[in-house]
Amino acid sequence: MITEFIWDFDGMLFDTYPHTTAVLVEYFRRRARAIDPEEAFCHLKISIRDAFSFFGVTKEGEKEFYEIEDDLYFEPRGFPYEGIPEILRYIKDRGGRNYLYTHRDKVAVQYLELFGLKELFSDFVTREMDFPFKPSPAAVSYLIEKHSLDKKSCLMLGDRAIDCGSGLNAGIKALLFDEFSALGDSEYTYYTNTIPEVFEKIRELME
Repeated sequence: MITEFIWDFDGMLFDTYPHTTAVLVEYFRRRARAIDPEEAFCHLKISIRDAFSFFGVTKEGEKEFYEIEDDLYFEPRGFPYEGIPEILRYIKDRGGRNYLYTHRDKVAVQYLELFGLKELFSDFVTREMDFPFKPSPAAVSYLIEKHSLDKKSCLMLGDRAIDCGSGLNAGIKALLFDEFSALGDSEYTYYTNTIPEVFEKIRELME
């Protein structure tokens, strides 16, 4: 039975890719350079590092990018996927625990607080903790060790290959939320396309 759920943030809990894509476009607009939003979206879906590398965001420029991204009200705003609050409450009400593991900084926790979801989480791993990037298992292993979790009871949930990889590399199961049906050849334990499918699988795993 699965009782410990480790959630990615962007594209799993919250639909933030339109927001982050707009931030990247705005970042380059300020530098008098136009980039293709669709191309930006595709690279962001792989990872933020991939997007930075492809478009040539410098280390110095990353700070300004994150300053724009950290504005929760920058349009279009990020929102939790429909059904996610109900899933999180379902888990907690049945004695399970939710954890956040994101490459975002503490603004991810601010998002959860803004939408009344922070209380549904037992712990948070954000960029400030300086763990190696996914698919490194370091942050997942940290949560397992800190909370004395049984690996057999843990599940990593995310929308990218690197999310699932971080869980699998830590020796736990992984659920892929493939909203755009583009990652079927990735490694994962469970595959879903929609939030209702995610909920159905979680109910099954908690029985």
